[in-house]
Amino acid sequence: MQAETYYRDHWLDVDPDRVGQYEDMFRWRPEMAPMLAAAELAQGQTVVDYGCGPGMLSLELARRVGPTGTVQGVDINETFLERARANAAGEGLSDRIQLHRIETDALPLEDGSVDRIICKNVLEYVDDPTGTLRDFHRTLRPGGLVHAIDSDWGMLAVEPIGPERLARIFDAASIAYRTPLIGRKLRGFLRDADFDDPVVSIVATADTTGRAAPILLNMAKYARESGRLDEREIDAFVSNVKTSVEEGSFLLVLPQFLVTAARP
Repeated sequence: MQAETYYRDHWLDVDPDRVGQYEDMFRWRPEMAPMLAAAELAQGQTVVDYGCGPGMLSLELARRVGPTGTVQGVDINETFLERARANAAGEGLSDRIQLHRIETDALPLEDGSVDRIICKNVLEYVDDPTGTLRDFHRTLRPGGLVHAIDSDWGMLAVEPIGPERLARIFDAASIAYRTPLIGRKLRGFLRDADFDDPVVSIVATADTTGRAAPILLNMAKYARESGRLDEREIDAFVSNVKTSVEEGSFLLVLPQFLVTAARP
């Protein structure tokens, strides 16, 4: 993989163990409900799950739109879409979820054809966030909402790793993120894409169980593949993360920006 395109390439070629990790991490849980509140989801809507991955969020969206609604899941990775199909079938929701593989960042949907676009932890990887949001604008019906949820890696806190060591690891791993500070930039990108008055909120929870540890282990993998950091420091980082989870000293906080805006 080329460093210049790694932020996209590592989603085209996903390790099998990462697929399972993402299913575990993003499986819908009741405590995640505040992340979707501002999207004002309702029965009968047509909702896009942009960057649907293995379909964990698509399942919850399908439950919310009900039997008269439709979820359009899109992703660049066929393995993810195969898992999404299997997960939808396993939940008896295949009739509500339509899945599409895309090769560019554009939606394969007609102008003004959807009510909601949900984009969770994806815009940090697209080539041109403003351009992608303009395509969302095209696809939404007038009055339709885009609801973007994304991290801001400049606000990541991990203990007992500490900020200095974490900064070195992330600097090496940064090839995996096109716009790593996307959270704080989302409102401006939406305004640039002609959306009305984006509303911003932040949800931050502390993980002390290690559920989010795969985020750090993937980060270590990206740092290793970049060749920018001594392997021994990466090995020590991985060991420290695993040990802290086992010993109960692990803590990770990664604030999620929730930004919602309407198409005029």
